[in-house]
Amino acid sequence: MQVIFKSREGCLLLSAVDARRRQFGSVGVLQLVLLSFFFAAGSGLAAVATVDLSPLVAKSALVAPVDGSKQISVLLALPSADPTGLTDFIQHVSTSGDPLYHQYITPQQFAQRFGGNAEDYAYLKNWALANGLQVSQEPISRINLVMRGSVSQFQRIFKTQINTYRASDGQIFYSAGINPTVPVEIRSRVSGIIGMTSGKPLASLARVAKTLGENPSMKSDKMRADAAGGTGPGGTYNAKDLRTAYSIPTFGKLSKNTVIAVFEQGSYNVKDTDVYFQKNRLPQVKQTAIAVDNSPIQVEQAIEVEACLDIDTLVGINPEINEVLVYVDDYNYEPFNVAMPAAITAVASDNKAQILSISYGQDEAIQGNSAMDAENTALQQCAAEGITVLASSGDDGAYGGAYGWQSYNVSDPASQPYITGVGGTTLFTSPSQDYISEIAWNGLDNGYGATGGGVSSYWSIPSYQSTEPESGYTFYNGGSATMRNVPDIAALADPLTGVGVYVKDQGGWIQIGGTSLSCPIWAGYLSTINAAFSYIGMGNLGFFNPALYAVGTVAEGGGFPADYLYDITQGSNGSSNYLYYGYLPGYFNGYGYSNTTGSGSIWGGGFAAPLLTSQAQPGTPPRAFWFNSPIVKRTSIDVTWVNSVGAMAYLIELTTPGNYGSQIAETFVTKKTNIKVTDLMPNTSYELVGYSVNASGVYAVAFDFQTPK
Repeated sequence: MQVIFKSREGCLLLSAVDARRRQFGSVGVLQLVLLSFFFAAGSGLAAVATVDLSPLVAKSALVAPVDGSKQISVLLALPSADPTGLTDFIQHVSTSGDPLYHQYITPQQFAQRFGGNAEDYAYLKNWALANGLQVSQEPISRINLVMRGSVSQFQRIFKTQINTYRASDGQIFYSAGINPTVPVEIRSRVSGIIGMTSGKPLASLARVAKTLGENPSMKSDKMRADAAGGTGPGGTYNAKDLRTAYSIPTFGKLSKNTVIAVFEQGSYNVKDTDVYFQKNRLPQVKQTAIAVDNSPIQVEQAIEVEACLDIDTLVGINPEINEVLVYVDDYNYEPFNVAMPAAITAVASDNKAQILSISYGQDEAIQGNSAMDAENTALQQCAAEGITVLASSGDDGAYGGAYGWQSYNVSDPASQPYITGVGGTTLFTSPSQDYISEIAWNGLDNGYGATGGGVSSYWSIPSYQSTEPESGYTFYNGGSATMRNVPDIAALADPLTGVGVYVKDQGGWIQIGGTSLSCPIWAGYLSTINAAFSYIGMGNLGFFNPALYAVGTVAEGGGFPADYLYDITQGSNGSSNYLYYGYLPGYFNGYGYSNTTGSGSIWGGGFAAPLLTSQAQPGTPPRAFWFNSPIVKRTSIDVTWVNSVGAMAYLIELTTPGNYGSQIAETFVTKKTNIKVTDLMPNTSYELVGYSVNASGVYAVAFDFQTPK
């Protein structure tokens, strides 16, 4: 179906969220147990003598002490100087109908109102320099300070011993082997000390099914036999296939400044993404590498497939992206639990991207409470500035990647309350790549992974999950009524119905999946939604979860958000052998929310429409309008309408009859008062619904028509 005009889209509804929970005494990677973040730094925090060791230490083999000359990074985290005011501001700026809705602030304003205590920050910087350490990051927000020095220096300052360990899966990592002692002079000025343990070095969540080669001519034998697959190399899905399957609207054309940020643990060869763009007839989108904490920017063999997958997918879903900012913190330079809060802070400080996509994660217990708290403060800064953040939910099912199948674990940062966690599905389409169905991705028993999901052991349930829509929604299928449920949404992740990306020095075209695929699919889609928000004059989409969970109830007066997503009712993320081997069973899908695939996957135009028509700022909604007599032909319709006084734009929704009532065939947005839609089916009934939209409401009209035989 084609539309003849330049389209655009609209606005969103957000609800409130505040989900800070302190879990005193919990074991975490280098957690500095401290008083609640609601106290400002330097205001009499209780002195704490030690930093907790990584729980991996007791489960791993000691290899040797780390060379004392090795350079490592340690992050000092500071809480917001006004944490209560910060959470209150985010609630206002994210709540539809509030006078502050979408009235975001700049990094400078954030620093002035909510940043870390300036006196404490200056003291910590001077303390670090006096101890011979280098300061490699000083964000304007003052919420963290990254120091770099030798192992010997940190061992001396913190009275510990840093060793190399081998985990049960063979990965090598370093960690303090003796609980570090926090110097008394900084104890009351920091909320966390992170980095003297690295956990496992790599946190990528991509899953390779097969290397297909430079010019694959046959369908991959690793594609599911019961799935049609796509038109990409080896029968994988290509960019156009995914846009078709998920009915991605063309709202990306409405913005000339769509910028998406991605986090990577190493760099890649830009020529590889160019090959993908050429093969998929995509524009050569600008890619800018940004060093986090002065990290080297160099191609890492262990990362380049992940990086190419992220960027290829983002541009494939939204070809109108203007620039991808690649925030690189090399895994050989800094541990993941330092890199994650540092990178999120860098994105917030730069404030150039509207969307941040994170295809990495590790279990909450391994990431540690101090790192999660530092990330949370940085994510609050993103929410205050209107930056949407998404993260992959993990590839090891309900169990996570650290402890086997005898315990449940969810992945950080996807479990963060200010992040939209993205789970994974197996996608089934017609031979023409039209959507048929999805199930929860689960290949645990054949070694291909499964969608992460479950219940956070750290964050209490946020308001958007506990109150929207009716009580019981997020725990209807076995979720928690008290703790954060993960993920929020889902998309294709199964490598056996995966996509093809190109990485020359890894063998050419590669069949790949993982929640490292589903996350940028959603990030690309939301960048098109964001373009429409901007076009209407509503600013950035911003923190997405309140709108995600509320849109179904607002648009229909009740019901599940999945009314406007593809509800995924089949599958699980546990081992099918759980009864035989005594494993935990994992989580099972059902109607509505599931702790495998969240509220569902992308129904592009269908989900966009209620987002655009459910936003509201105080003011006067548009006035009445009506359609003029349309010109209906066998395969097209020309329609005009009178101008609606006060309208910023018009949302036009074309629907067709379906098995369960009207189905949205296409959604358009324009500031004109006419539209021509082509490629309609002859002898078919349609409904055309029009909305005049501004920041304060909508006015709707509709009419039915049938195309001639």
